[in-house]
Amino acid sequence: MDIILSLDIGTSKIAAVAFDCCSYENVAVVSVVNKGTISGLPEGRHEQSPEIIRGQCLELLQQLVGSNKFVGDDVKAIAISGQMHGTLLVDSELKPLTNLITWCDQRAVNLTERINGHAWPVERTGCYLRPGYGGATLALLTAENQIPRCATALTIADFIAAKLCGVAATEPTHAASWGIMNIRDNCWDREIVERLQIPHEILPAINNSSSVLGTLICDIGLSQCVRVCSPLGDNQASFIGTCGLKNDTLLLNLGTGGQISLPTGNFSVQESLETRPMPFGNFLLVGASLCGGRSFALLKDFFKETVYKFTGKKLKDEELYRIMDTMTMETEQPLIVDTRFGGTRINPLVRGSVSGIGTDNFTPGTLSLGFIHGMIKELCAMVPPERFKDFTKVMASGNAVRKSPIAQKLIAEESGLECELINSGEEAATGAAMAVARSMNLL
Repeated sequence: MDIILSLDIGTSKIAAVAFDCCSYENVAVVSVVNKGTISGLPEGRHEQSPEIIRGQCLELLQQLVGSNKFVGDDVKAIAISGQMHGTLLVDSELKPLTNLITWCDQRAVNLTERINGHAWPVERTGCYLRPGYGGATLALLTAENQIPRCATALTIADFIAAKLCGVAATEPTHAASWGIMNIRDNCWDREIVERLQIPHEILPAINNSSSVLGTLICDIGLSQCVRVCSPLGDNQASFIGTCGLKNDTLLLNLGTGGQISLPTGNFSVQESLETRPMPFGNFLLVGASLCGGRSFALLKDFFKETVYKFTGKKLKDEELYRIMDTMTMETEQPLIVDTRFGGTRINPLVRGSVSGIGTDNFTPGTLSLGFIHGMIKELCAMVPPERFKDFTKVMASGNAVRKSPIAQKLIAEESGLECELINSGEEAATGAAMAVARSMNLL
């Protein structure tokens, strides 16, 4: 038995799996709500505590080791996936100097609006610079003199990997998510870094994705010969965990955010889509919505408050979602809902809307169905219609898809492709484990 332990550090949840390279299955799965989010911040700011997240990651790894689902000596490596775009600063001893400033953070919106209007070299970065991207955050911190001396910038996945093995570095999938990497040449784009006046010395070395970073130095019940591997961005990891390494399937994910991902063998730039590197070559064309599955959660909260205000009864989230799902299944014609409630990468100030309201169709059911259809339509509209013909099917994943029985049908209608729902869960952690197994010739 060859086992890869794998972490996925999401914005709202942290998960860990024990992946068996022989059976291609997860023999153990554990997860916990991410408790790192910092409350009481000014509007538009979103931060999480790296130390709280680190503690939760170690606990999950220890739970896997103590699960009795495998023998500790069979563990060959630790893989990591994590939320992209965000950044934190650490000192030379890997002590956090800042919180994790996540992809949800909007403090750099004015900076990115100004920068993107001046010939941004998307042909090198694969994307424009957006609020919440590490490059924009670091540029703003630099301008405000908030970067301490001898600091190093890392993603949260980089940080966890560094704390596990003592080596601070990043890799292409996370580095590219900061918007300041030349993904053609696999290096930080010096021209952009200088233009943003980011101190070059704070940027970490870029290693190969899923390659060995170091050996384990933490006591989690395993031998310290276990290798810790460079992390993988959660978008790329989810794609591998869902679609493997083939190029005939696209992926639509609706979780806290939302993404549609199209594999391609060559670097190209497409309007409304970002180009992101994949491990082992190839690229992903990715369209991302900021609200994604949170849109349905917003509607759930609206219904929850309405019920309470009118009846004094507090319904549990699970009961509300069940009722909403039932209503969507009983509704034929949805209201027209634009789910861009948190803006878009291109225009963070745009807001959503509900339209098509008549005298006979303004019901909780038409509203619920409209929200689901709006989430899916927003993502599919990012892909040129002719590109859907390049694929045989679309794989759907994420809690917002799994929890809504009608979502799969709507995805098939919007894409014109057969839609297959992934029910296994923890696709990102599984994909990171598969990538590490491939790099170690265990698959």
